[in-house]
Amino acid sequence: MEKTGLTVISLLERAKSLFPDQVVVSGGKRVSYEEIYRDVERISGALQTLGVKKGDIIGVAEWNTLRFVELLYAASMTGAVIYPVNVRLPAEQAVYTLHHSGCGFLFASSDFEPLAAKSGLPPQRRIMLDDQSGTNYQTLLSGKEGFGARIHEDDLYSMLYTSGTTGTPKGVLYTNRKVVLGAMSIVHQLGLFRAQAKLQSDDVIMPLIPFFHLWAWGSAFHAAYLGCKYVLGGRFSAEAAVDTIIREGVTWINAVPTMVHELMRSTRAEELRGLKILVGGSPLPKSLSTQMEKMGVKYSMIYGGTDMLAAAIRLETSKGGETKTSLHPVPFVEMRVVKMDGTSATRSGEMGELYIRAPWLPDGYYKDKENTSASFTSDGWFRTGDIARLEEDHGIQILDRLKDVIKSGGEWIPTSTVESIISEVEGVDTVAVIGKQNPKWGERPIAVVKAHGNNTAERIKQHLDEQVQKGRIAKWWVPDEIIFVDEIPLTSVGKIDKKTLKEKYTQS
Repeated sequence: MEKTGLTVISLLERAKSLFPDQVVVSGGKRVSYEEIYRDVERISGALQTLGVKKGDIIGVAEWNTLRFVELLYAASMTGAVIYPVNVRLPAEQAVYTLHHSGCGFLFASSDFEPLAAKSGLPPQRRIMLDDQSGTNYQTLLSGKEGFGARIHEDDLYSMLYTSGTTGTPKGVLYTNRKVVLGAMSIVHQLGLFRAQAKLQSDDVIMPLIPFFHLWAWGSAFHAAYLGCKYVLGGRFSAEAAVDTIIREGVTWINAVPTMVHELMRSTRAEELRGLKILVGGSPLPKSLSTQMEKMGVKYSMIYGGTDMLAAAIRLETSKGGETKTSLHPVPFVEMRVVKMDGTSATRSGEMGELYIRAPWLPDGYYKDKENTSASFTSDGWFRTGDIARLEEDHGIQILDRLKDVIKSGGEWIPTSTVESIISEVEGVDTVAVIGKQNPKWGERPIAVVKAHGNNTAERIKQHLDEQVQKGRIAKWWVPDEIIFVDEIPLTSVGKIDKKTLKEKYTQS
C-alpha cells in the first residue's frame, strides 16, 4: 500500500506502531491494535478478491462491533468508499440510500438480513457477517494480504446520509483528509481547552452513538490516535451499557440525551460517578444536566451534523471571576450568525441562522443540485438551518431549528429555550414545543410532555409564569396548550420527531 497525506488507515498504523498492545474490546474478545492491523490487511486482500476496486462504495449494516471497526480501516487501505447504513431508517428509505449511493457490496449482520435481501445486490455481493454459509466475515479474515492500493488524502473515503427527517435522506461524500481533520479537531478541542468531557490518552472510550452516525462521531479514530482502550457494546441497551462501563473501567462515552436519560435511570447509575460524556444530537434538558451534575458525571455538548461533521463544542470561559459556558468552534471552523435582514450578528444577544465554514465540509449533496444550492454558498459557507445567538464570551447558543422555530406575531419563539424551562419541573421526562397555526398570530406554541408522577398542566404553567417574572422568557412564549402523552416519537438518530408531532397535534 502506498499512501500520501492524511489518510484514515494512517491512524491505525500509528496505533500499531506506538500502542501495539492496547486493546479493542468487543463481544467478549480483546484484540490488540497490532492484531487488528493484521486482520485489516487480510480483509483488504479479501475485498480485492471479491472485486472491490478503488472508489467502489461498500455498505455496512451492523451495530457497534469490532467487525465494523476493521471494515472502517480496510476501506481506507483498499481505497473503497465505506457507507455506514443508517439501520434505524424505515426500510424503504434505507433501501433508497443503497440504490442512490450506487452501493456495490453490502456487509450485514443477521439482524439486517431482510435489508440485505431488499438491496437488489446479487448474493455474491451480500456478505453476511455472522453467517456460516457462503462468504462471511471469517472467510475475509482467512484471506491473504492485499497488494494495496495507492491511497491519497484527497481520495474519497466515506458516504453518509442524513436522517431524512425533512424529506428524502441526502447523501454527502468525505475524503480521507476531511475525515481525519474532522476527527482531530474534536480530539484537540477536548484535550487542550476547558471542556468538562476532557479526552486524553489514558481514557477508556466507549461509543454509544452508532457507527452509522458520523462513524460514532469519529470515536474509533480518536481511540487509535490517542492509543486508548476502545470498548464496543454492540446494539445499545442502557443496562448492558452500564454493566460494560463498570466492568471495563470506561471513563469516556458519547451519547444523545435520550441515551443519557436511560443510563441515569439504570439500577447501577450511582456507579457512573466520574464518567465523562460527550453529548449531542439534540438539546440537553435542564433536569437531565442537573441530575448528571448531582451524580458527579461530567459532560460537554457537541454541535455538528452529517453534512458538516463536528462544528463546535461547549467550553468554559472566565471573565472577571465569572465562568460562562457556550459553544465554541473546534479548530479550523469559522462561524457567523446571519440575521433576518441578511447581515451578520456582531453583538451578544443577536440571533440568526448559523453559517459555518470548515476545510472538511462536503462539496454538496450527492446527485442533488437543488438542495446543494440551497445549503452551500458559492464562497464556501454551509447554511446549517439552525437558529443561534451570540454570547458575551464570543461563543454561541443553539436556540432552535429554523424549520421548528415558532413565528408568532412576526417574532421568533425559540422552542428549545421553552423546552429547557419546562424540563426543570420535577417529573418531566421529555418535552417538545411545536407551533400550531393561529389566525391572529400566525403560530402559537403548544407543549407535548411525557412525565411521571402527579404532573398537571397547571403546575407546568405556574413554573413558566414564575420564569416570566424572573425575566427568563417572555410572557408570549408560554405555550397555549400542554398535552400529556405516554411516549414522544424519536427519529432514527434519537432526536425528537417534531414532524410526526406536528402532524398529530397541530392539524386543525
